[in-house]
Amino acid sequence: MSQQPPRVDVPVSTEGLLALTWGLNSLVFVVLVIRLVLHRRQKLKGPAIVISDALICVSFFFGITAIATDAWKYSKEIEARTRQLSLHDKETSPKLSFFCGYFVFSAMWFAKGAFVVYYYHLFTNLSKKLRYYLIFVTAFTASTYIFTMLLQTFWCRPIWTNWTLDPLRGCSATGNTTTLPLWSFMNIVTDILILAVPLSVLHTLQLGRRQVVALIVVFLIGGLSIFAAVARFIIIFPKIKKNSKAPIVHTYELWALIEIMSSQLAVCLPALRGWLRGRKDNRSRKAWGGSERKADNAVSGGSGGKKLRDSQDSCPDSGISRVEGGEGLLGNDDRV
Repeated sequence: MSQQPPRVDVPVSTEGLLALTWGLNSLVFVVLVIRLVLHRRQKLKGPAIVISDALICVSFFFGITAIATDAWKYSKEIEARTRQLSLHDKETSPKLSFFCGYFVFSAMWFAKGAFVVYYYHLFTNLSKKLRYYLIFVTAFTASTYIFTMLLQTFWCRPIWTNWTLDPLRGCSATGNTTTLPLWSFMNIVTDILILAVPLSVLHTLQLGRRQVVALIVVFLIGGLSIFAAVARFIIIFPKIKKNSKAPIVHTYELWALIEIMSSQLAVCLPALRGWLRGRKDNRSRKAWGGSERKADNAVSGGSGGKKLRDSQDSCPDSGISRVEGGEGLLGNDDRV
């Protein structure tokens, strides 16, 4: 007889977490592929573009690894409803949770790094003050990642206390009242500093309404990453302050998933805008081509056709030539 599903620390079932995890990750994968394909088609091979693409791919890889680790743990939770798990499975689950912390932090920070490096391509004419600020943000992002990795590795000694089943000797490198505020603070501050870079140059740009809307969407998705980090801290910290052994694994993983996916989407969205603009340009060229053929058919008939063709030939800078010649000015490179 099957047992009742165990209560989890989030208002989502284990099956729901699995579906949400793979669904959001599939969305990120599609947008990431569009970004990479567009950059190759546009032949954007500057150092900033190459490094940014590499960092977001590494972030996606760590995110996939973390999701696969969580999927194994969730499958064991589902399996535990119908049978008793072996001692090996019980020991493996907390060990995977510990190593999953490395994957989660790496996915978060490599996405931040991809965002920062992309700025070097996007903003090519920064003032000296803003250029120094961007360098500071780059160094700060790298240093907080290194600090977080060291915190994860050396907080609990010996290291096996991170996954021991002994409640008296167990230790959590991420979920305690000291390390959680530390790395949460660094995570949130890093995101704020990164989002402040484009905000500092907005007053120098002349943007149309569509560009403003696109920029707002990017900021909202990037802000969702900050919201997820704040929400995770607000929900988890009171629980572990009251009870250091409180169940927080699913809460941590759910909000980490939202934070990682939103930051990865925010990095890839500027390329998606270029893809949508390219599709619009293609439709415009097809529509213009159809109108041009109709005009040619009309010109070729009638007694005045020769005179009209001669007048077009004598005016090489006609409207048609200007449209085709101006196409190169509508590239997908969004540098400022």
